[in-house]
Amino acid sequence: MASEYSLQSFIQDLDRITRVESSPGKIVAAAKPLLAKLVQQPDCLQAQYRKRGATAYGRYMLHRAPRFNITAIVWGPGDNAKAHNHDTWGLVGVLENEIQETRFRRRDDGSKKDYVDLEVTAVLKNSAGMVSCLTPPDDDIHEMNNVTNRDTVEIHVYGKDLADMPRLRFDTAAKTTKVFASPKYDNC
Repeated sequence: MASEYSLQSFIQDLDRITRVESSPGKIVAAAKPLLAKLVQQPDCLQAQYRKRGATAYGRYMLHRAPRFNITAIVWGPGDNAKAHNHDTWGLVGVLENEIQETRFRRRDDGSKKDYVDLEVTAVLKNSAGMVSCLTPPDDDIHEMNNVTNRDTVEIHVYGKDLADMPRLRFDTAAKTTKVFASPKYDNC
């Protein structure tokens, strides 16, 4: 029987990758199959990281390192994160259920304050075992929606800690943008 790939194994592999590689595209390419391997392990996350937050989706820090962070996100039915950027490389692996992800491309050059012109490039149904990649500056805008009636559990990996980091949220209908920051994690 093949041995299970654990969160600790993933952390060690990602540490090795980010020590020798600084290109976001190369980091994402090397880490994507490893995260896909991890989210194939149903027991890779402890039960306390599989719960929706008290008032919104759950956000749990799993590992904080100088070159990357790993978090668990639990989306309850109807939970969403409107169109936003990340300003860092990222990977999102679905562990349980599914999530609707809408991907966007920016058509304007960003020079007009508080204005954005986005076009939808894809609407994806990411199911358990799938991994989505974010590579700035041209491919890191998405929107996440749990359109199911069950919780969706994901593992997110980013090159920066997103808590309190200024980023952009986009109103696609009004073509406006605002600075925002993700809240603190539920466990720290």
